[in-house]
Amino acid sequence: MKKLILLLYLIIFTSCEKDPLLNHDYEFIIDGRTYKDSNGYYHLTIDPLENQQTLHRFGAYVTKEDKWGIPTQVIWDCNDVWSIDVWGNTMYVPIINYTSYADPQVDSIYSMLAPIGSMIGDTILVKGKAVFEEGEIILEDSFQIIFE
Repeated sequence: MKKLILLLYLIIFTSCEKDPLLNHDYEFIIDGRTYKDSNGYYHLTIDPLENQQTLHRFGAYVTKEDKWGIPTQVIWDCNDVWSIDVWGNTMYVPIINYTSYADPQVDSIYSMLAPIGSMIGDTILVKGKAVFEEGEIILEDSFQIIFE
């Protein structure tokens, strides 16, 4: 009986491993990549022509892959779109790319923002969710940007 208890004890306590998720310190810090004021708002000067897009690349410092070697995915969201009339129908055009993957060489990730001139004076919110461990760990960050 003592041998059986000892065997069970050894099996239980030697088969327990430390949770590998606790050993990872994933990072996700967004950078609007333009002037940032003392209130934390980014500012972007855009083309004043009403329907002319201004392309702006923003990004984040992010751990480039998870413990399985899977590239980090960031899902982006924005609270604004612009509209255009096409043959009498209104189409809504997103001003942001909705997903991107980390650069395999460096801990960085980028996306594009494309506001139009009629958005001068608008302040938008851009949110990002970095996905690690096949979706089990999600880090979030956001920024606001004023179009000038």
